[in-house]
Amino acid sequence: MVIAGLTALIAHTVVRHKPLLRAWFNTAQYMVALALGDLVYAALGGHVGVDRFEFNFLAFGALVFVFWIVNQATVSLAVSLISDISLRETLTRLAGKSPLYDLASSSLAILLAFLFIRLQILGLAVLVLPLFFVRHMYQMNHQVERVNRELLELMVKAIEARDPYTSGHSVRVAEYARSVARELGLPPKHVDDIATAALLHDVGKIYEQFAPLLRKEGRLTPEERMLMQDHPVRSADLAGTIADFRGRVQGDIRNHHENYDGTGYPDGLAGETIPVGARIIMIADTIDAMTTDRPYRKALTLQRALEELSKYAGHQFDPRLVQLVTRSPSIRRLLGPQLASDGANLPSMQAPSRTARAGARAGS
Repeated sequence: MVIAGLTALIAHTVVRHKPLLRAWFNTAQYMVALALGDLVYAALGGHVGVDRFEFNFLAFGALVFVFWIVNQATVSLAVSLISDISLRETLTRLAGKSPLYDLASSSLAILLAFLFIRLQILGLAVLVLPLFFVRHMYQMNHQVERVNRELLELMVKAIEARDPYTSGHSVRVAEYARSVARELGLPPKHVDDIATAALLHDVGKIYEQFAPLLRKEGRLTPEERMLMQDHPVRSADLAGTIADFRGRVQGDIRNHHENYDGTGYPDGLAGETIPVGARIIMIADTIDAMTTDRPYRKALTLQRALEELSKYAGHQFDPRLVQLVTRSPSIRRLLGPQLASDGANLPSMQAPSRTARAGARAGS
């Protein structure tokens, strides 16, 4: 425990530069997981020492299992307590692929012990140096993924810069959509795909044909609305140029303006035939449009926006998702700072029967 604790503390503070509290937590949970695993290992007759190499499959398997359970449980609980992510999703994300990974890496521990007993320091170098190389490649891949995400957000911000009223719109819609998808209990990969589609749902507006419409103050004419209704297709086509976005992400982008009763566009889908991601993005898009200032009206309060969603549940929106959103604490937390001062200075609004549809158009 002491050796593992000192190693982990140095790694988290000196090498990874993590905050002190997080470094202490990671070190403590690592020590506890190791200690409990070692107790089980020793109780089942596992050999400890460098005098000889002896492998007890049952004892070692129990050690790995106990260590994995304690590690996953403590980290998942900590993440769920300091974020809006449920314990279930945290466990799924952390443990989804790690059993196979941990099984493979635990076999390296057996090899490491064998090489050290036979070859001493040279045996350590034979195994450890390639592991450092593999970890370096993993970190580089993670960095590339982060850069790609930042480039996507930069592109979206460049598009939204044409219209000051939609600044930050797609990023907020992605946050709302991710939150709703999580509360719906979708798998983590599906949640990530929905958030990506929400971030890119308006990317087709980069085409020049939409520029005059985005800069126009006031309502669009019927002809202009027809032209604007082409943007989901253009957005989906543009997103489809990236191989990873073809399929689910592309479909969610294309169908995020399909109404639940079949009166939407571009394909006239209805009900459950509309991808669940598209139905979520439709609601997230409308919430942000209604709760931010627009050229023709001031932002609505969150309560008013939720009332409008409920009014059109079953027509424009999936009623099950509307019910979920209206009682969602995470949506209220996300919108709280933004709407803290809206209610006191709210001017007269449009007729309620038109607000949700106007909001959806503005968000589009």
